Amino acid sequence: MKAKAVWGIVGILISAGVALASEAGGTGHELESPTVLIWKGINIAIVVGALVYFFKEPFLKWIENYKNEIIGSVKEAEENHAKAKEELQKAKKALEEAKVKYEESIKVAEETAKKEKEQIIAQAQEVANRIREKAEKIIEIETNKAKEELRKYAAQKAIELSEGMLKELFANKEVQEKFAQKMLSDLSKN
Repeated sequence: MKAKAVWGIVGILISAGVALASEAGGTGHELESPTVLIWKGINIAIVVGALVYFFKEPFLKWIENYKNEIIGSVKEAEENHAKAKEELQKAKKALEEAKVKYEESIKVAEETAKKEKEQIIAQAQEVANRIREKAEKIIEIETNKAKEELRKYAAQKAIELSEGMLKELFANKEVQEKFAQKMLSDLSKN
């Protein structure tokens, strides 16, 4: 009931203000009378009062909602910022771990390469030693063969020379007879 009475008074005042404002109408170049100005002021006050009265709660709710949205946005931004910081820390940590793994991989690769190099050198030396040993054996075998051939050649030449000398020597009949007698005497002693 109270609200109806207030609205009734507001309606009457607005009507009176509109009526007075229309009476004071003119070309717009004259000064308005103080009563018209007062009624316009009252009109504005009533409209503002009605707006505040009727829209105070929705306006305050809107302000509160807007404030809550801003606070929520700020909180969300803070949370996102915290998450981003956390993700950045994780990324930095992952980067550091990757650097450590990279350095370890490089170290392992260098050690592996060094070991493989040493193995290859050892194998090459072993192969070289085997080749050298085989070459030495072949040289020894070939040297022995050459010595044997040289002995055979020397023996052959000695026999040929001896035969030649003996033929020359036994070409003389006296030497043949002496040799035959000596052989016979040696045989008879045995």
